[in-house]
Amino acid sequence: MRKLLIIITMFLTFLVGYGKNSEINVRKGAKLPSFELMDFNRTKIKSHKILNNGNPTLLVFVAEWCPYCQHELPEIQRFYEENKDSVNVAVVFISKNTTLSDSKKFIDENGFTFPVYYDLDRSLMNAFKIKSVPYNLKIQNSVIQDIQNGVVTYDKLSELFSSGK
Repeated sequence: MRKLLIIITMFLTFLVGYGKNSEINVRKGAKLPSFELMDFNRTKIKSHKILNNGNPTLLVFVAEWCPYCQHELPEIQRFYEENKDSVNVAVVFISKNTTLSDSKKFIDENGFTFPVYYDLDRSLMNAFKIKSVPYNLKIQNSVIQDIQNGVVTYDKLSELFSSGK
């Protein structure tokens, strides 16, 4: 019985210590650990497939109900269309105060074609310590190069990604 109790305790410790995304050190120069993204079809993809392909990455956290995000997303679309061969774009819709179907409907109604993901269980929002959206990160080889809170324009994105491409 005692052995069983020890095994169960070790298993629970493993789950808590090595479970889903824990906190991520979100600062310039920090290396991101591997994490999972889930697309709108509920297919999961490992972050390293996007972040480590040699191109810089724009990782954006948004919500369809957010007026600032509604203003920024057309700018992201324009940037994506003009840079999709040289910059990875990953737009993550948070699940706070919304649903996956609401986010899908918003994307469809606006004709956005950039890659979209959904933070179903808020694990990414919690791991990245996101307090407000939109939240933009420039990442190169899993290292955070820049952090932008608030609305980012096409011109700002172009400037941000023209340096150090």
